[in-house]
Amino acid sequence: MDSPAQVPHETIWDTCIYGRLSDEDDRKKENDSIGNQISMLERYISERPYLKLTSVFKDVNQTGTNFDRPGFNKMMAAIKGGKINCIVVKDLSRFGRNYIETGTYLEKILPFFSVRFISVNDNYDSLNANNQDEGYVVPLKNLIHDVYARDISQKTKSGLAVKRSKGEFTGCVTAYGYKKADNGKLVIDEETAPVVRDIFKWARNGMGDMSIAQKLNELGIPSPSQYRYMKGVLKNQRYANMRYWYKSAVRRILVNPVYLGHMVQGKTKSDLWGKGGCMELPQNQWVEVKNTHTPLVDEETFLAIRQIKQERDSSQRKEVEPQRSNILKGLIFCGDCKRSMKRRKSLKSNGSALYFFTCATYEDIAKNDCVRKRMNEPDLLSILYTAIRKQIDLAVDMDRIVSKLNAKEGFCQHQSEVDAEISETEKKLSRLSMLRSSLYEDYQEKILDEAEYFFTKAKYEEDVIALRSRLDEMSMQKNRLNTMLTPYNPWMAALKKFKKNKAITGEMISELIERVEIFSDQTVSICFRYRDEFESLLGFIESDGKVGIS
Repeated sequence: MDSPAQVPHETIWDTCIYGRLSDEDDRKKENDSIGNQISMLERYISERPYLKLTSVFKDVNQTGTNFDRPGFNKMMAAIKGGKINCIVVKDLSRFGRNYIETGTYLEKILPFFSVRFISVNDNYDSLNANNQDEGYVVPLKNLIHDVYARDISQKTKSGLAVKRSKGEFTGCVTAYGYKKADNGKLVIDEETAPVVRDIFKWARNGMGDMSIAQKLNELGIPSPSQYRYMKGVLKNQRYANMRYWYKSAVRRILVNPVYLGHMVQGKTKSDLWGKGGCMELPQNQWVEVKNTHTPLVDEETFLAIRQIKQERDSSQRKEVEPQRSNILKGLIFCGDCKRSMKRRKSLKSNGSALYFFTCATYEDIAKNDCVRKRMNEPDLLSILYTAIRKQIDLAVDMDRIVSKLNAKEGFCQHQSEVDAEISETEKKLSRLSMLRSSLYEDYQEKILDEAEYFFTKAKYEEDVIALRSRLDEMSMQKNRLNTMLTPYNPWMAALKKFKKNKAITGEMISELIERVEIFSDQTVSICFRYRDEFESLLGFIESDGKVGIS
């Protein structure tokens, strides 16, 4: 497979490594780790001068039964972008275990993009597959991997069903207040159980979910996610800073029958083999086993809290006036804590509604973590409209300047110089590509020895990187000249679109504003869209001497 005679002399393959490791692989053996896979394939590529390693893609804890994997998707994007034309894997099972989809990639998709595929342990190379028995063996191996994956999936689901029927916990993360014993049963977590009991006690005494969350935050009690991270149950660093309790977390605790000592599982169904994903099951298909562990609340309290919630929810649904649409949704943030501000409504004596924004951290989470602030929606809309009008006036002035700029002889000359340099750089890259392609042929014919071959190859690659960098720089400059410095500049075009508007609209806000921050002293900071385009245009005009324009 690897003999030089079988490889076209003029071809240097831009090669990537792809490695994959699933949870099951990780449990079975260490010698198939991602690190070992990649090291082996790097050695394989380094011994073959016609393979040029450009990138490494990997997926950890990802099943091979479907191709919706982050690393795999990045690899395919690189292939579609023309950056890669050869893939090297350890064996076919690392690429995929689904017979149909794997076959589709090997027989249709990769050949369509003219991508060579090499599976080292299977001794398979798509460049020579038509002349080898592997052309027949590969589909058979794919089928074996596919059947293996189906079998593992079925055994896993059957095993979980048996455990659920016995009242054993089969999930990944236990309910807050409990931990999993060695026998699969839930036992009380003495560190967090008192918090759960307090939550039920406060709710029974009439406290709402939000008030309970606020109290927990003021007491400095870690949220369930942060607590699990501290105990090593959750590994992702993002959970370390999830310190706040929210009313949704409190509500989940108050309605969960696990705290009555009952195990309720099987609320969703996962597809462990096919496309993956999860779907919710109707309640009559849930698996409920009574009295499997020690309860943290008595049934009387649990039912009383349920009744309180139902009455409260029913009362809150009786709106005096329908909620008016929020054209500022997702744009308003607290200038101090940087969290999203909440739009609230108060009713006037005449029954009409007044909308205003407040800091959700101060009002709903923890008063010690921010300061009180409030701004009425009409006042905020007035501020935003005034700021937008100023931007529109500025765009009109800039439009006049750009029109004059484009008429200058020096500006047109600069455009021509940029086009000429781009053309010359592309020619140099093309020539280097031809020289690099013939380099291996010179090595094969003994015109170059090994040391000369690798030295010249490295020099060519260094020159290519420098030329590509310069080409990117000049292309960006051309884009700025052709797009930014014209009346069709996105910033100017967006603003001029609303030149005749006499009042602020949702379309205007969505098109022009990215973020608004409100501070306790009532000052407002507005972040407009198209900032880069505006700054690029302004910078060029201020330094117009660079292109010889007075």
